[in-house]
Amino acid sequence: MKNLRSQIPFILIFIFFSSGCHTLLDTDRNLLIQQADHLEKKGRYHWERRINPDHAKKAQIFLSTANELKPEAGNLAILYSQACYFNGLYIEQVPEKKDSLFLEGYHIAKGIVYHSKSFQKGFNAVEDDSLIRELRGIEALEKPFVPALYWWVANLGRYLINKPVIERLNYRDLLETIIHKILTLDPTYHYGGGYRMLGTVYIRLPGIELSKSKQYFDQAILTFPNYLGTKVLLAQYYYTKAEDREHFHRELQEVLSADPAQIPEIMPENLFEQGIAKQLLEQESSLFE
Repeated sequence: MKNLRSQIPFILIFIFFSSGCHTLLDTDRNLLIQQADHLEKKGRYHWERRINPDHAKKAQIFLSTANELKPEAGNLAILYSQACYFNGLYIEQVPEKKDSLFLEGYHIAKGIVYHSKSFQKGFNAVEDDSLIRELRGIEALEKPFVPALYWWVANLGRYLINKPVIERLNYRDLLETIIHKILTLDPTYHYGGGYRMLGTVYIRLPGIELSKSKQYFDQAILTFPNYLGTKVLLAQYYYTKAEDREHFHRELQEVLSADPAQIPEIMPENLFEQGIAKQLLEQESSLFE
């Protein structure tokens, strides 16, 4: 993997310096665009095969470099942010590296939003502290920005999920605003992702009734019962906090017995979620001591 990462800069150096270090001409720019397209194509090729950890890592590397070459390509940036999330959640095992991937995905998706005219219009409409202006910018967004909002909050949420309570509380207003905006614009996006995230946010914050979290998990499962990640989160965070061992066990057994290919596009995610479910069941006794 290091060899792959080290080879990509040589391609870019050749393109930049093949014109004798002069200012890039139209031909050089076209070469850059072609190279970016080639790297994106390779990234997408590996992404489709992400069930294999090597392919997942290669997808993230190629998409990263392609995104550097054409950062204005929104769909590419969104896929790169998603690849960071996938590798951080399922592939990388070192906590610090997981955090680094989530933060990278967070910054990429946030950048898409911040560079939009609609966000800037809302952001600049008020003179207040930076958080209030940020929330106003988010509230001004329209449906095309749902993917960027989702991967912004998905990466940030995963980064925060096991951080100290005070750090999670500091982001509560931002998380709630983004998720409610997603639910307003497209509640079905990423298999009921807004409901799933709100359920997770509320179960990880103090002073909130457990039932409030449960209703959002239930809505996500009702909307897309074959997205196994929702059931794993429900068991891992809700049922452990509620000290409900019976439902914890039952939910995870349902995950293991499910067909991961019910939604072909997310079969890799479902297979990895089944792996997490198996690990949680192995830890069941210690989780309910």
